Amino acid sequence: MDNSSQRPDWLKVKLSTNSSFKRIKELNQRLNLRTVCQEAACPNIGTCWSGLALTYILLGKNCSRSCKFCNVSKADLDVPDPNEPERVAQAIRELGLDYVVLTSVTRDDLKDKGLSGFIQTVFLIKQQSPHVKIELLIPDFANSPQLLERIAYSGAEVIGHDIETVRGLYPEIRPDSSYDKSLEVLKSLKDFNHAIITKSALLIGLGENQTQIVKTMNDLRQVSVDILYLGQYLSPSKAHWPVKKYYKPEEFAKLKKSAESLGFRVVVSEPLARSSWRAKETYNKAHSAYCLSSGI
Repeated sequence: MDNSSQRPDWLKVKLSTNSSFKRIKELNQRLNLRTVCQEAACPNIGTCWSGLALTYILLGKNCSRSCKFCNVSKADLDVPDPNEPERVAQAIRELGLDYVVLTSVTRDDLKDKGLSGFIQTVFLIKQQSPHVKIELLIPDFANSPQLLERIAYSGAEVIGHDIETVRGLYPEIRPDSSYDKSLEVLKSLKDFNHAIITKSALLIGLGENQTQIVKTMNDLRQVSVDILYLGQYLSPSKAHWPVKKYYKPEEFAKLKKSAESLGFRVVVSEPLARSSWRAKETYNKAHSAYCLSSGI
């Protein structure tokens, strides 16, 4: 079982806050908005919020799936709030953001799998704050071509879908999801819209081996993923899947080189890396790489 007192020094984070952190917290409370930073117990919340970087989570606080590593609640599903997209757009205006990440819980219970929540939120943000770049971290939408085509042309600059773990661990850790379906989602996004930047993330320390990590990176590159994140899994509680291994910073550095050799535009490989961490920075790097390769 994972125990925070047993974590290596490089994984011990002291929460630091400033006026920006407090501003975000107060605004989210006033507008009744949720962030994955809080719901998923992200270790980077202090750093990100203090720098006015955050990820809003749409469609309620409860998920229809039961991944064993995830801290998001699995309780009764909420009825989506039709006013949530407007409140998110308002928060972005008030904070003066120029880059925002939107994600959601998985909503297999909804007819459109929650697509309309993303579409409406992107539309309102672009309408009210045209300069804002938007990144979406989406569920698989049941791998529906119709839904994926709509999200591919939603107006977002970046669309991510996290593979999360290696193929061999899916049956135990992600019993309601499919490794192959996630690869197909990422492939479809590019097939529908070559202009978007795609990204995915892999948590390690769940019990995978080096060969499986490299195979997963290869699989992601085969479907033209542009940005890859590799981060250390940290078990949220004793009720969750236990940490099997703590990877050292130098191991992450080696994995970064391996991933870069495969052709990813940007690789973020650090113990505390999460899929929306430094999102604006990685978008800028990936966009610059695209312009350079295209001669723009």
